[in-house]
Amino acid sequence: MAFAEKNLPPLRTMQASLHRITESLACELALPGRTPPDWSELEWRLAPAVAAMHGVSPLLASSLQWRGPSAWNDFLAEQRRHTQRRHWRCEELLARIDEQARNAGIAMLTLKGAALHTAGVYGAGERPMADLDLLVRPTELELAVAALLSLSYRSAGSTWKHQTFNPADAPPPAPLGEHVDNPIKIELHSRVAELLPLPATDITDLVFPSMAAPGLHTYPSPASAMLHVLAHCAGSMVARGLRLIQLCDIARLARRMTDADWDAFLLFGMPGHRLWWAYAPLTMTRRYFPDSIPAEIVAPLKRSAPWLLRRIATHRTLSEFSYSHLFIDPIPGVVWTRSPAQLVRYLAARAYPSKEQRAQFDLLSQTGPWASAPGWYAQSHPRRILQWLFSRPTRVETMQTVRAALDG
Repeated sequence: MAFAEKNLPPLRTMQASLHRITESLACELALPGRTPPDWSELEWRLAPAVAAMHGVSPLLASSLQWRGPSAWNDFLAEQRRHTQRRHWRCEELLARIDEQARNAGIAMLTLKGAALHTAGVYGAGERPMADLDLLVRPTELELAVAALLSLSYRSAGSTWKHQTFNPADAPPPAPLGEHVDNPIKIELHSRVAELLPLPATDITDLVFPSMAAPGLHTYPSPASAMLHVLAHCAGSMVARGLRLIQLCDIARLARRMTDADWDAFLLFGMPGHRLWWAYAPLTMTRRYFPDSIPAEIVAPLKRSAPWLLRRIATHRTLSEFSYSHLFIDPIPGVVWTRSPAQLVRYLAARAYPSKEQRAQFDLLSQTGPWASAPGWYAQSHPRRILQWLFSRPTRVETMQTVRAALDG
């Protein structure tokens, strides 16, 4: 029977269950056991939601050494099949983009999941890719937009970070996890930056190859790949949107890095402590994948991290930094501020968002995975503030996935 809104389990019960499942699955990926977890019936029903939110369903399908209830086993197997078939669709699209880029004389860099697959960090069907991230030089941005539009893609809007493109007449995505027919979005970047939390931390000069011929390229070195996956992870942690697959990215990439690669990575931080933010995602990864990050890499980064961030990163769990945290945090980035002045600016920006920030909320309500029921994002900011003050609003991203899992 479908779970109607009024028949959802108590929020406190769901919160505890989401945390317990998340921590259990993280441990299973790091050190697989042979005994199924002692989960309740509700937790087994919520487990697909957690696996989908954290992007690890296909990895679990191949790594778990135990079998749970049939619905759980079938979900993982199905997710592995859909992810593999979707991978081939992404490969075909990348080949078409490469051809268009060569014809237009544009150098493009594949980022995150697509680049990790190219480097052999993952095999086909192991890591979901909801979209393709591409980086171009600012001077070639207009040419890149034209190239993507020629592939029957249309612009779906822009944020401070990227411009989004969707296939024309794309169907809505499946409500839970991966599906081969989900549209493949493209996010086009002209810089690589994260809000940590203010101002934007820009690492484009450390990621884009200095010399690049027309066509698709990957990161110029393992050190630059690590730099970007860490920055993206840190940006997700600021918004409490961390995913377990991001820690897997870091751990797998780290195990392939040599001493020379780590030396090159640390050199990125020499001018002006540019890596002050890297301590948090590295510490989180070491906690869940202890054999992945050398201790001597983390130590020098710890000294440049803000005191409060060091403390929080040491004690807060993956569940608390991620969408497994059910309730909206009105000021999630406060622990990342590095001075009283920056703290005041951050709080002011949260209370009185700029015109650009309000436009991005509107875009999220129209283009996010939860666009069919935007809820939180579709209302006015004063109304959101009132909800913060007088209730504990839940996260749209989490609740949509939870409802889909409970509805079966």
